[in-house]
Amino acid sequence: MRRSFPLAALGVLAISGCLSGGYDEDFRSSLGRYRQDGELQRLRATPHKLADDRLALRVPKIFEAENATGENPRSKPTFLQDFPGFRVAFEVLREAEGTQFPVVLSVGVLTDKESSLEDIKKSILNQVQKEAAFAKASWAVAEGQPDSGGRTPWTVLKLSGQQPFERIVAGNPETKNTDGETHIWVASDPASKVSAVLAWRVPREVAATVSLDDLAGLVARTVEFRAAAEPEPGAAAPGVAPAE
Repeated sequence: MRRSFPLAALGVLAISGCLSGGYDEDFRSSLGRYRQDGELQRLRATPHKLADDRLALRVPKIFEAENATGENPRSKPTFLQDFPGFRVAFEVLREAEGTQFPVVLSVGVLTDKESSLEDIKKSILNQVQKEAAFAKASWAVAEGQPDSGGRTPWTVLKLSGQQPFERIVAGNPETKNTDGETHIWVASDPASKVSAVLAWRVPREVAATVSLDDLAGLVARTVEFRAAAEPEPGAAAPGVAPAE
């Protein structure tokens, strides 16, 4: 009896430890989901679909306007007018010292034969490096991103310092060099043959109102790459007349 009691006690402690370990793991998992759900509240609930549904992403709620033509000069960075696969730009104007400053997210989507990631990165870098301030700019792997699930990891070009930003003074737009941040994120999914370009621009005067490092990574995690839809059985291929 004396020997059996310590053994039984050890058994109870072992079971208790196992249960405690399982509880701790479940708690950590639940806490992670709670935090992620809380962060996602900063984004629109419905994904924004582009390029015939080949790409979808959750857009931050802060943006109040969008432009899909690219004609608005603020839709693209001035040093990246040849924006790969431009589809849409989202914008909000934030006021500081009596002046309105734009915060912009520009989105590009390239599909199929246009989706070569290395070509996209080279095209962007060649344009960016023509700016003297960014002559030594280079790509880096984005930090804090989860498993890519087979996609290429997000890489980012961070451009900090003096750069041209349009602002609105007394209702009149003007472009002026000022401190700010431009972050260009790119990734590709070889399986679906889709690549994405996300370009964020925030002038220093309103940077405190937009946590760019947090928001850019959060949006990148919501991006979905999708393969082209399969044609319905019996449907004619594009450009081919149906048989009579």
